[in-house]
Amino acid sequence: MKKRIIAVLLSLAIILVTAGIAEAALATRQISAVYQNMKIYVNGMAVSVPPDEEPFIYNGRTFVPIRVVAEALNQQVEWIDAAKAVKISGTVQTDPNLLAQKDKEIQDLKAQLAQKNSEITSLNNTITSLQNNDNDTDDEVINDLEDDLLSDYDRLEDVDIDDISLDGDEDDVDVDIEVDLGDYDSEWEDLTDSDIENWIEDIVNDIQDELSGDTNVDGTIIDTDSDDTLVDFSKDGDDSLDVEFEDDDYRDGGSDSDDVVDNLEGEDYDVSGIAFTLDEVDYDDNYRVDVYLYADDDDASSEWDDLSSTTIDNEVIDICKEIADAFEDDADITLLTVTAYFYDEDDDLLDSAFDYDVSDEDLS
Repeated sequence: MKKRIIAVLLSLAIILVTAGIAEAALATRQISAVYQNMKIYVNGMAVSVPPDEEPFIYNGRTFVPIRVVAEALNQQVEWIDAAKAVKISGTVQTDPNLLAQKDKEIQDLKAQLAQKNSEITSLNNTITSLQNNDNDTDDEVINDLEDDLLSDYDRLEDVDIDDISLDGDEDDVDVDIEVDLGDYDSEWEDLTDSDIENWIEDIVNDIQDELSGDTNVDGTIIDTDSDDTLVDFSKDGDDSLDVEFEDDDYRDGGSDSDDVVDNLEGEDYDVSGIAFTLDEVDYDDNYRVDVYLYADDDDASSEWDDLSSTTIDNEVIDICKEIADAFEDDADITLLTVTAYFYDEDDDLLDSAFDYDVSDEDLS
């Protein structure tokens, strides 16, 4: 029993020293320690513990002899009496088996990483290959479409088309059309706006039929003789085709239509003996024109009421056709509709508006 008390006191002294207590009042006291025949293992190996240094439990904590544990770890233990301290020194030794296990784990992880890197490289190569195949497919489609368009649209009326080139993909396509007005100057000048627009619309429709109805098409017609842009056009998906003429030497941005308007305004017309003056012509650049005619007779309203609807319609058709022909002949503009308004001597509308369909040559 005396040996156990001594061992307990020694262990407590060691723990107190290692916990950082440099100096303390010398004292002794009795404690209640629990022994459970505990053993000490270092790196899986049982450590031989002298009987008088058996580990014990005190106040919920386990106390072990520090020298036994330190030396089992290949450390040197020195008691410094003057400082009442325990000095532990030496190199920490690692269990060779544990090192081997960790090294194997590292090698396994490296092998797994190398495999993943190989898989990633393979996937990247596959993606690149697919992208290249897609690009090759797009290029083939565009090249084939270029050939087809140049074959189908090698002439615009009497103007030869030198080249049609495409650049882009299913989403967006740029179209460059080349003509040489050094050889086809007069033939280009003879073209009407509608000739050019209808031809362009057919090309754009063929492009969208081949690629997608949502394809955005932007294009130009270029004179290779002067490097001037003659026409700009665009169609965003299923929106309407937009055409802008830049060939000022031939169309002057619609100035010819202004001349027609000037010539028509003030002209006299007749509806079964009722005299009218064309007071205003409104051309909206969309191939539609509104005309406003005012009666010269004081009793135009009553005379108009005496006319049959068939007579009025026939007379109005003739007037509208004459106006449409003026735009065609003098400005190379093929109108879509002419809307005519007839007013009496008091500036009151005689009838509802008349919509003349130019292509049908009839009222709609």
